[in-house]
Amino acid sequence: MLTIFIRSIIIYIVLIIIMRLMGKRQLSELQPFEFAITLIIAELACIPMAEMQIPLMYGIIPIFTLFVLHLFITKLASKSVRFNKFLNGKPIIIITPKGIDQRLLSQLDMSVMDLLHALRASGFFFPSEIAYAILETDGKMSVLPKASAGPLTPKASNIEVDPIKLSYAIICDGVFESNNLEQSGIEESKIKDILRDNKLTTEDILLMTVDSGSEIYLQPKKGEVINIKV
Repeated sequence: MLTIFIRSIIIYIVLIIIMRLMGKRQLSELQPFEFAITLIIAELACIPMAEMQIPLMYGIIPIFTLFVLHLFITKLASKSVRFNKFLNGKPIIIITPKGIDQRLLSQLDMSVMDLLHALRASGFFFPSEIAYAILETDGKMSVLPKASAGPLTPKASNIEVDPIKLSYAIICDGVFESNNLEQSGIEESKIKDILRDNKLTTEDILLMTVDSGSEIYLQPKKGEVINIKV
Protein backbone atom coordinates (compact mmCIF):
# COMPACT_ATOMS: atom_id res chain seq x y z
CA MET A 1 0.00 0.00 0.00
CA LEU A 2 2.82 2.39 0.85
CA THR A 3 4.38 1.75 -2.56
CA ILE A 4 1.13 2.62 -4.35
CA PHE A 5 0.85 5.76 -2.25
CA ILE A 6 4.38 6.90 -3.12
CA ARG A 7 3.98 6.04 -6.84
CA SER A 8 0.74 8.02 -6.99
CA ILE A 9 2.40 11.07 -5.43
CA ILE A 10 5.29 10.90 -7.89
CA ILE A 11 2.99 10.63 -10.91
CA TYR A 12 0.86 13.48 -9.58
CA ILE A 13 3.90 15.74 -9.18
CA VAL A 14 5.09 14.87 -12.70
CA LEU A 15 1.66 15.70 -14.14
CA ILE A 16 1.54 19.05 -12.31
CA ILE A 17 4.97 19.97 -13.70
CA ILE A 18 4.03 18.93 -17.25
CA MET A 19 0.70 20.77 -17.23
CA ARG A 20 2.36 23.92 -15.87
CA LEU A 21 5.00 23.78 -18.61
CA MET A 22 2.34 23.28 -21.28
CA GLY A 23 0.59 26.53 -20.30
CA LYS A 24 -2.40 27.86 -18.40
CA ARG A 25 -5.22 27.26 -20.87
CA GLN A 26 -8.48 25.97 -19.51
CA LEU A 27 -9.83 22.72 -20.90
CA SER A 28 -12.46 24.56 -22.99
CA GLU A 29 -9.72 26.67 -24.63
CA LEU A 30 -7.55 23.78 -25.82
CA GLN A 31 -6.90 23.30 -29.50
CA PRO A 32 -7.76 19.80 -30.86
CA PHE A 33 -4.16 18.53 -30.78
CA GLU A 34 -3.69 19.86 -27.23
CA PHE A 35 -6.85 18.14 -26.08
CA ALA A 36 -5.72 14.85 -27.64
CA ILE A 37 -2.32 15.05 -25.93
CA THR A 38 -3.98 15.87 -22.59
CA LEU A 39 -6.22 12.79 -22.85
CA ILE A 40 -3.28 10.51 -23.68
CA ILE A 41 -1.19 11.92 -20.83
CA ALA A 42 -4.04 11.27 -18.40
CA GLU A 43 -4.30 7.66 -19.59
CA LEU A 44 -0.54 7.13 -19.34
CA ALA A 45 -0.53 8.48 -15.80
CA CYS A 46 -3.16 5.94 -14.69
CA ILE A 47 -1.29 2.88 -15.93
CA PRO A 48 1.72 2.89 -13.53
CA MET A 49 -0.49 3.95 -10.62
CA ALA A 50 -2.89 1.04 -11.10
CA GLU A 51 -0.44 -1.64 -12.26
CA MET A 52 2.27 -2.31 -9.70
CA GLN A 53 4.21 -4.67 -12.00
CA ILE A 54 4.77 -1.86 -14.51
CA PRO A 55 7.91 0.19 -13.75
CA LEU A 56 7.20 3.82 -12.86
CA MET A 57 9.44 5.11 -15.64
CA TYR A 58 7.22 3.36 -18.21
CA GLY A 59 4.64 6.02 -17.42
CA ILE A 60 6.92 9.01 -16.84
CA ILE A 61 9.00 8.66 -20.03
CA PRO A 62 5.97 8.59 -22.42
CA ILE A 63 4.51 11.61 -20.60
CA PHE A 64 7.71 13.61 -21.11
CA THR A 65 7.84 12.39 -24.72
CA LEU A 66 4.36 13.80 -25.37
CA PHE A 67 5.38 17.05 -23.68
CA VAL A 68 8.34 17.40 -26.06
CA LEU A 69 6.03 16.56 -28.98
CA HIS A 70 3.63 19.27 -27.79
CA LEU A 71 6.46 21.83 -27.72
CA PHE A 72 7.58 20.85 -31.21
CA ILE A 73 4.07 21.05 -32.70
CA THR A 74 3.35 24.38 -30.97
CA LYS A 75 6.62 25.86 -32.24
CA LEU A 76 6.01 24.61 -35.78
CA ALA A 77 2.44 25.94 -35.76
CA SER A 78 3.66 29.38 -34.67
CA LYS A 79 6.15 29.50 -37.57
CA SER A 80 4.00 28.04 -40.35
CA VAL A 81 0.61 29.56 -41.13
CA ARG A 82 -0.26 26.67 -43.44
CA PHE A 83 0.57 24.04 -40.80
CA ASN A 84 -1.31 26.01 -38.14
CA LYS A 85 -4.44 26.10 -40.30
CA PHE A 86 -4.10 22.38 -41.02
CA LEU A 87 -3.66 21.58 -37.34
CA ASN A 88 -6.18 23.93 -35.73
CA GLY A 89 -8.39 25.03 -38.60
CA LYS A 90 -9.29 28.70 -38.99
CA PRO A 91 -11.98 31.01 -37.60
CA ILE A 92 -15.25 30.84 -39.53
CA ILE A 93 -17.71 33.73 -39.89
CA ILE A 94 -21.14 32.16 -39.39
CA ILE A 95 -23.22 35.33 -39.12
CA THR A 96 -22.72 38.47 -41.22
CA PRO A 97 -24.95 41.52 -41.73
CA LYS A 98 -26.62 39.47 -44.46
CA GLY A 99 -27.69 36.83 -41.93
CA ILE A 100 -26.80 33.25 -40.95
CA ASP A 101 -24.72 31.25 -43.41
CA GLN A 102 -26.65 27.97 -43.60
CA ARG A 103 -24.01 26.36 -45.84
CA LEU A 104 -21.31 26.85 -43.22
CA LEU A 105 -23.60 25.54 -40.48
CA SER A 106 -24.03 22.32 -42.44
CA GLN A 107 -20.28 22.00 -43.03
CA LEU A 108 -19.66 22.44 -39.29
CA ASP A 109 -22.38 19.91 -38.45
CA MET A 110 -24.11 22.54 -36.32
CA SER A 111 -27.84 22.99 -36.00
CA VAL A 112 -29.56 26.34 -35.62
CA MET A 113 -30.28 25.40 -31.99
CA ASP A 114 -26.53 24.83 -31.44
CA LEU A 115 -25.86 28.28 -32.87
CA LEU A 116 -28.49 29.93 -30.68
CA HIS A 117 -27.06 28.17 -27.61
CA ALA A 118 -23.56 29.47 -28.42
CA LEU A 119 -24.93 32.99 -28.90
CA ARG A 120 -26.77 32.89 -25.56
CA ALA A 121 -23.58 31.68 -23.88
CA SER A 122 -21.92 34.81 -25.29
CA GLY A 123 -24.66 36.99 -23.80
CA PHE A 124 -26.84 37.54 -26.88
CA PHE A 125 -30.42 36.29 -26.91
CA PHE A 126 -31.59 37.95 -30.12
CA PRO A 127 -29.93 37.14 -33.48
CA SER A 128 -31.16 40.50 -34.77
CA GLU A 129 -28.66 42.21 -32.43
CA ILE A 130 -25.64 40.55 -34.04
CA ALA A 131 -23.53 41.99 -36.84
CA TYR A 132 -20.92 39.22 -36.93
CA ALA A 133 -20.52 35.87 -35.17
CA ILE A 134 -17.24 34.00 -35.58
CA LEU A 135 -16.59 30.39 -34.56
CA GLU A 136 -13.02 30.33 -33.26
CA THR A 137 -10.62 27.40 -33.66
CA ASP A 138 -11.08 26.36 -30.02
CA GLY A 139 -14.86 26.04 -30.51
CA LYS A 140 -15.81 29.28 -28.79
CA MET A 141 -18.10 31.85 -30.38
CA SER A 142 -16.94 35.45 -30.73
CA VAL A 143 -19.81 37.90 -31.26
CA LEU A 144 -19.71 41.48 -32.51
CA PRO A 145 -23.06 43.16 -31.82
CA LYS A 146 -24.60 45.80 -34.01
CA ALA A 147 -23.77 49.34 -32.96
CA SER A 148 -27.32 49.88 -31.72
CA ALA A 149 -27.21 46.77 -29.50
CA GLY A 150 -23.88 47.24 -27.73
CA PRO A 151 -23.43 48.54 -24.19
CA LEU A 152 -24.78 52.08 -23.69
CA THR A 153 -26.50 51.85 -27.03
CA PRO A 154 -26.41 54.89 -29.33
CA LYS A 155 -29.93 53.90 -30.33
CA ALA A 156 -31.16 54.67 -26.82
CA SER A 157 -29.38 58.04 -26.92
CA ASN A 158 -30.60 58.94 -30.43
CA ILE A 159 -27.02 59.10 -31.72
CA GLU A 160 -26.20 58.32 -35.33
CA VAL A 161 -23.50 55.70 -35.68
CA ASP A 162 -21.21 54.49 -38.46
CA PRO A 163 -21.81 51.04 -39.97
CA ILE A 164 -20.22 48.08 -38.19
CA LYS A 165 -16.72 47.29 -39.41
CA LEU A 166 -14.75 44.06 -39.15
CA SER A 167 -11.03 44.02 -38.38
CA TYR A 168 -8.76 41.87 -40.55
CA ALA A 169 -5.32 40.68 -39.43
CA ILE A 170 -2.97 41.43 -42.33
CA ILE A 171 0.34 40.56 -40.64
CA CYS A 172 0.63 38.28 -37.59
CA ASP A 173 3.99 37.71 -35.92
CA GLY A 174 5.91 38.60 -39.08
CA VAL A 175 3.74 36.46 -41.40
CA PHE A 176 1.70 38.05 -44.21
CA GLU A 177 -1.96 36.87 -44.34
CA SER A 178 -2.83 37.16 -48.03
CA ASN A 179 -6.38 35.78 -47.65
CA ASN A 180 -7.29 38.45 -45.10
CA LEU A 181 -5.84 41.16 -47.34
CA GLU A 182 -8.29 40.29 -50.10
CA GLN A 183 -11.24 40.55 -47.70
CA SER A 184 -10.07 43.82 -46.12
CA GLY A 185 -10.49 45.84 -49.32
CA ILE A 186 -7.04 47.46 -49.16
CA GLU A 187 -4.37 47.11 -51.84
CA GLU A 188 -1.15 45.24 -51.11
CA SER A 189 0.80 48.19 -52.54
CA LYS A 190 -0.74 50.42 -49.86
CA ILE A 191 0.47 48.07 -47.12
CA LYS A 192 3.98 48.08 -48.59
CA ASP A 193 3.94 51.89 -48.76
CA ILE A 194 2.95 52.12 -45.08
CA LEU A 195 5.71 49.73 -44.05
CA ARG A 196 8.25 51.62 -46.13
CA ASP A 197 7.16 54.99 -44.73
CA ASN A 198 7.66 53.66 -41.21
CA LYS A 199 10.96 51.95 -42.14
CA LEU A 200 9.60 48.51 -41.29
CA THR A 201 9.56 45.11 -42.98
CA THR A 202 6.99 42.34 -42.66
CA GLU A 203 9.29 40.47 -40.26
CA ASP A 204 9.38 43.55 -37.98
CA ILE A 205 5.61 43.47 -37.38
CA LEU A 206 3.96 41.77 -34.42
CA LEU A 207 0.41 42.61 -35.54
CA MET A 208 -1.11 44.67 -38.32
CA THR A 209 -4.88 44.91 -38.76
CA VAL A 210 -7.11 46.76 -41.19
CA ASP A 211 -10.55 47.95 -40.14
CA SER A 212 -12.62 47.49 -43.32
CA GLY A 213 -9.99 49.34 -45.35
CA SER A 214 -10.14 52.63 -43.40
CA GLU A 215 -8.11 52.33 -40.17
CA ILE A 216 -4.84 50.49 -39.66
CA TYR A 217 -3.44 49.24 -36.36
CA LEU A 218 0.31 48.65 -36.63
CA GLN A 219 2.21 47.11 -33.71
CA PRO A 220 5.95 46.58 -34.38
CA LYS A 221 7.82 43.89 -32.46
CA LYS A 222 9.99 46.70 -31.15
CA GLY A 223 8.52 50.12 -30.51
CA GLU A 224 5.13 51.69 -29.88
CA VAL A 225 1.87 51.03 -31.68
CA ILE A 226 1.07 53.13 -34.77
CA ASN A 227 -2.53 54.04 -35.70
CA ILE A 228 -3.07 55.09 -39.31
CA LYS A 229 -6.10 56.52 -41.10
CA VAL A 230 -6.24 55.39 -44.71
